[in-house]
Amino acid sequence: MARISNYIRDTSVQGNDKLLGSNSSGTTANFQVSDITKFLRDTNAAGVSGQLVYKFNAVGNQPGGFVGAFSSGYTFANLTSIKIHKIPNGSNSAVVEYLQSFINSDIILSDVDNLNNFGIYTVTSVTQDSNATDYYDVALIAKTGNNGTIVDEQFYSIILYAAANAGDKTFTHTQNASADSWTINHNLGKKPSVTVTTLATAAQVIGEVTYTNNNTLVVSFATAVSGIAHLN
Repeated sequence: MARISNYIRDTSVQGNDKLLGSNSSGTTANFQVSDITKFLRDTNAAGVSGQLVYKFNAVGNQPGGFVGAFSSGYTFANLTSIKIHKIPNGSNSAVVEYLQSFINSDIILSDVDNLNNFGIYTVTSVTQDSNATDYYDVALIAKTGNNGTIVDEQFYSIILYAAANAGDKTFTHTQNASADSWTINHNLGKKPSVTVTTLATAAQVIGEVTYTNNNTLVVSFATAVSGIAHLN
């Protein structure tokens, strides 16, 4: 075999180009560039910070995989929960604490081979499965604009999502029926300030705000009122 320095330098890398090396058993083999890039996508071996990669398994659980109460072909728009292993595909490390950081945040779940297949969701809870303790149930609320379907045996990445123009989170609640107590499920992940205006005149109304938790609050009034609550 000639010295490496004697071979021509090819500066135009193509997906079907091949590299020479050894596989895990020590056998000399060639590796196609497109196969190497697929391996990097499927395992996040390139080390993209904050990205978790999982393989969807329509039947059964396995390390590095995620499942759900749905089958292959289920749309991203209708997804309400997934069950994921504590260790992502291609990794040896558990990410339990990192998964907990998703609560009350938005994530994007996308096909690693086709980014046009994706879903954006607000994570409302991350709970350890009581029967299969290596798995965690992630409850989701789908946001608008989700596209495509989930395919069996395909790899998907999960990352925290923040829109480029995102500012402070806000929420508007419209109360059409007059009531002296409004329960508002806003899912903002915080205790927001609340301003209430009437439907008829847009005049501000003062109410007592009680925060049930970071996603729900109750506004109480002296008399029944209809109107709009502006949360920020």
